[in-house]
Amino acid sequence: MGASRWTYFTPFRENEQEALDDLRDVVFERDGAYYREAGVETLAALAASGWLDEEAAHSVLDVSRAVRCTEGLEEPGDVRVLEAAEVVELFGSGRPGRAAVEQALTRAGDGWFPPVERGFGCCTAVYGDDGSPAGLCFWGLTGD
Repeated sequence: MGASRWTYFTPFRENEQEALDDLRDVVFERDGAYYREAGVETLAALAASGWLDEEAAHSVLDVSRAVRCTEGLEEPGDVRVLEAAEVVELFGSGRPGRAAVEQALTRAGDGWFPPVERGFGCCTAVYGDDGSPAGLCFWGLTGD
């Protein structure tokens, strides 16, 4: 089937791991009927089942841990929170708005945009017109 790029915007939270956990819960509840047919009723049961090791969800369900590290030091299943210099490089601003993030992610199809390997994700804050954090964007590349 190949790899799939995915993107989600969430309300802003200081703690990226909590935001990721909440997002994964929402996506499982919305898209989890496929797994429930196999007897998996919760996200925790899905993680414990090993199902995702056999067949990726091609969504945020394939990642589970928000990390702060240098690019290349994350592990499969990690969402790397971008550092300030990388945010400027990728989005043209240290405080990118949603439109700038969406535009950059749309251009990401040529493979240069992180993450470039399957099994990983990235996260950055998204800012409102007043310059304050308005949300988070999670995106990744997962699949078989």
